[in-house]
Amino acid sequence: MTTKLRPEDILSQYKLKNTACRKMILNELIKSETAMTEQEIKENSEDIFDRVTLYRTLRTLEHAGIIHSIVLSNNVVKYALTKFDADKVHSHFHCTRCNDVECLHDAVEVKTNLPAGYILHDLDIVVNGICNNCN
Repeated sequence: MTTKLRPEDILSQYKLKNTACRKMILNELIKSETAMTEQEIKENSEDIFDRVTLYRTLRTLEHAGIIHSIVLSNNVVKYALTKFDADKVHSHFHCTRCNDVECLHDAVEVKTNLPAGYILHDLDIVVNGICNNCN
């Protein structure tokens, strides 16, 4: 049995207030099978929230680690819910035809040889190609 994620529970876990905008964004990202742009999220909110409120809320959720952003090669930014059990390198697949972005759940093995004294905090990998729907 899978447990359905609830925005209220996520916000409570991160000690954030349960505002309507935060709840709406999390609901949309939970429902979506692919990462979403700010515009795609806004379109689903029926213009309840202005652009600035939406932008600030996305930043708050990202800063808290609840969501993460994916910057594509065409400078489009998409957002996805952070998988709470992820302790490996997180990677995404970007379809260059339909522009969908999906989280890849299998671990990607990456070896990094940083100079002495450097510390790796995170590593973003975007695999570009054609998804099975467009192929």
